Amino acid sequence: MRLLLVGAVIAVIIMLWRYLTKARRRKKGTAPFAIPSGVTIGATRLLEKEEIALYSLLQMAVQERYLVFSQVPLWSFVEIEAGAKERSDVLRQIALKRVDFVLVHPGSCHVEQVVQIEHESADPQQTERQHVIESVLDAAGIKLTKLQPKQSHSLPNLTARLGLAEEE
Repeated sequence: MRLLLVGAVIAVIIMLWRYLTKARRRKKGTAPFAIPSGVTIGATRLLEKEEIALYSLLQMAVQERYLVFSQVPLWSFVEIEAGAKERSDVLRQIALKRVDFVLVHPGSCHVEQVVQIEHESADPQQTERQHVIESVLDAAGIKLTKLQPKQSHSLPNLTARLGLAEEE
């Protein structure tokens, strides 16, 4: 009889402990976001000077055929159809990757082309980042155009590189 009573008390203690642990987790999760003291947040440039010039040239080259967006996260314009684990793995790989410019069809709102600025870097992380981006774009059937940042691009040259010259 005592053994049964001791077992019941232990079971009640364990259930109470679990309940209180879950209640504390819920309480922590519902706290509103607050910036910690000592943290300073400020606005920063979205594009560098050379990228701004290229953005303006892209706008002129595509005219009204495409919308031009810059610094777009890769995950935001590709659709991944896979099992939960595989989808999660792919999303984890592309989570912090972004492309320099996307050309979006104004009617369908689909990304039809990506323009990447080829930065000269021997950094293996940058090379791997670019490989991931190229693999995802290739799998999605999205055209990739790479441009040199320091090179002076003319409007007719850029229009031809984007494959827009023959559409005139």
